Amino acid sequence: MISDTITKNNKIIRDFIAQYELTKTPIEVSFRNLLPEIKNIDRHTHLIHSYPAKLLVHIPYLFLNNTVLSKVGDFVLDPFSGSGTVMLEALLSKRNAFGADSNPLARLISEVKVSNLDICELRCISKNLILRARKYKRYNTPDIINLEYWFPPNTVESLAKISTAINKIKNISIRKFMLVCFSNCVKKVSYADQRISVPVKLNANRYKDKSVQNKKILDRLKYLNTVDVFEKFQSILDENITRCENLQLELIDKKYTAKIISQDARNITCKLYGSKKMPEKTIQLIITSPPYAGAQKYIRASSLNLGWTGLSSIENLMVLDKKNIGRENFRKSEINITKTGIPDADALIEKISTINISRANIVCTYIHEMKEAINEMIRVVKKGGFIVLIVGNNKVCNMEFNTQEYMTYYLQQKNLNLKFKLIDDIKSYGLMTKRNKTADIISREWILVFKK
Repeated sequence: MISDTITKNNKIIRDFIAQYELTKTPIEVSFRNLLPEIKNIDRHTHLIHSYPAKLLVHIPYLFLNNTVLSKVGDFVLDPFSGSGTVMLEALLSKRNAFGADSNPLARLISEVKVSNLDICELRCISKNLILRARKYKRYNTPDIINLEYWFPPNTVESLAKISTAINKIKNISIRKFMLVCFSNCVKKVSYADQRISVPVKLNANRYKDKSVQNKKILDRLKYLNTVDVFEKFQSILDENITRCENLQLELIDKKYTAKIISQDARNITCKLYGSKKMPEKTIQLIITSPPYAGAQKYIRASSLNLGWTGLSSIENLMVLDKKNIGRENFRKSEINITKTGIPDADALIEKISTINISRANIVCTYIHEMKEAINEMIRVVKKGGFIVLIVGNNKVCNMEFNTQEYMTYYLQQKNLNLKFKLIDDIKSYGLMTKRNKTADIISREWILVFKK
């Protein structure tokens, strides 16, 4: 029996297809208005950990809860899975989900977000963990970049004790859950400004003395210098255990699975760290939001978390950054501007190169690497399957970098059929990132739906 939700979503998608077939023009939508049933942003385990540029839940919800693009039991892939929004929604819609991401923190969050955990054992270990950690006389402090700059001495000691206790947990799934909660605690007890994804230290002197903002920061700094880190960590644990419990109640049928299988969207493997590539024509539906060209510094944004969780040493941060599509850091010797084969993109890159050769290289490399990722998507998706890309345009050297147009051109050159385009204004500031003086915020999302 088809539910009312699926019937409604089927009609929405078929209407989009029919309208685009007639007009061949992008359709303006508001996903929040289109799907008013999703009112609570704290849905299941979506808020288990903060993460920059999270995908609006409404988008995968619509494209998964229908029978036009996929059916129950089909395989769904997100090759840029971030914190696992698509993976979780796929699991909730009774699909089998695969994810990939180059950031080990993202992979950890995604894995925990869709895990089937023993809630009773989780609560028991949680209670004992805090009691044990408080008593530690010996503990290990990870190698964190500029540790004293970001944390008060008493906070460093408390975090080190918690980290030591977590690493002694034998149950791997529960240890990973604890690491996610711990990671979520790290930035909340640091001197980093919570409003900005890339760590920036709180500084009351940026505002006039006794102004509202000045007072807020001074109050925040006072709190951070006296915070009980154990209590803060315990509150995060309690909230996340409740989220996991709610998810277990929702996932009555345990036969559907969701897992991370790759660390590179350009090389989708059968399992994480494996060398065997996923077979061709395996996936029915791909839903993904690729990174923007130089618009999010994911590794820098995660640097404190990666260090405290032991997911990366200081030396390895640069290695991780190089694995990111859309990265900004290149040596002069690495600059290599070549034709992308996308005429409008090549014309823009040529203009940018006369102004700023470095930024021209960033966007040129981005397009080449995105082409590789798209080729891999096309390889693994079934004939008759769908690719849903959520992308945004931004500006480079005050010129529009029309990502959606370049991706559309390339996919059509690869003989995929564009079914429709949607445009939605972004209401979440998670995607609004000012990269540099010649860039502007990303304020609209384009949803491109292709059929193979």
